Amino acid sequence: MDFSNIVRAQNQVRVQKGMASHLTNNHVIIADILSRLPVKTLSRFNCVCKLWYCMINSDPGFQALHHSRSWRNPRFLFRLSDFDFNPLEHLGYRYAYNFVSTDTEGKNICLMQIKVHEPVKLILPGCFGLLVFSTDTRIHVCNPSTRRILALPDYKSKIAGFGVGYLSSIRRHKIVRLIPRRPSSLHLECSVFTLAPGEEGFSWRVMNDQCPYLVDHFSLPAFANETIYWKIDRQQALNRHNDFIVSFNIRYEKFMTITHPADWIPTSNLDWRSPIRNSTQLVELRGTLCMIQTLASSHVAVWKLADHKNSMWVKICMIDTSRIHPNFVGEVQCIKDGEIIFNSASNHLLYYDVRKKTFRKKMLPHSAENLTSYCESLTSLTR
Repeated sequence: MDFSNIVRAQNQVRVQKGMASHLTNNHVIIADILSRLPVKTLSRFNCVCKLWYCMINSDPGFQALHHSRSWRNPRFLFRLSDFDFNPLEHLGYRYAYNFVSTDTEGKNICLMQIKVHEPVKLILPGCFGLLVFSTDTRIHVCNPSTRRILALPDYKSKIAGFGVGYLSSIRRHKIVRLIPRRPSSLHLECSVFTLAPGEEGFSWRVMNDQCPYLVDHFSLPAFANETIYWKIDRQQALNRHNDFIVSFNIRYEKFMTITHPADWIPTSNLDWRSPIRNSTQLVELRGTLCMIQTLASSHVAVWKLADHKNSMWVKICMIDTSRIHPNFVGEVQCIKDGEIIFNSASNHLLYYDVRKKTFRKKMLPHSAENLTSYCESLTSLTR
């Protein structure tokens, strides 16, 4: 990202509370240096002066530059198997989950704890610095860099699916919640929550457009190109026999369905999210939706979605995993420096060099199975 363009743009807009952007040409060098630092360090620099405080906490141009650099260096958040029950029940928290945050090589370790009132069911991959996770009836937003958590308004019905996206045109995250309208209904009511710290309004908006399918509870949604993608629960009746994905565009707030690649191989146990089984996964890689099919002790196939409207897929990679133990071949987490990184059912991360077609492993002091990826962010969750 060209920082000079950000500076010029910031001279034309107002930031929060009506304060003009402090990023002038005289401060470009300072901002350029600070944007390369981790969030933990920047939080300590808040006290240096008023200029730095405003730039770090409320200048969207600086925050965009910081994100563009942290995006190149993703981090992993590992959920440890132990958790505390009734840790702070007098404060309304009944469960405390422990996490370890590392870089993609398992270094620069930080500890983190999440406290909630119900068991955590699913944690989504990071979206522009924020993680979103769900209990049975409530969705939470977390910034793991600042360790802030925001519980969104709850709902009495059980959540059937959820997702998160980021709309760069308004610099806002949108969280999408899917709930059944009736117990036997095959359509899901869709609500959208726009995360706008400091602005009025803290509620869900119910969409007129309904989700046309039940979504797969065992798979994670993916976000790419202003669109959230879920795998369809294929146990239900399908409008088209090859329907595989339901998508929701967060700009136009409309649903679509997408068919699977023509050479995708259906098998009996593809729907289970386990590193040692066959599986099909949706993931964002380099800004594009990809479908990953893992056939245990055989290969991993990677397709990218080339045309959303016409469901056109292009196979971009076929990885031979016949010599790799299935315990090491889990779900794809990200691409870093030309390497595809997999989680696993062991305490190893698996790296595949796309150009050299070679593997390497990295041992961790904990299990690599329950992990998610994110990048550091200065995004505020303060209401």
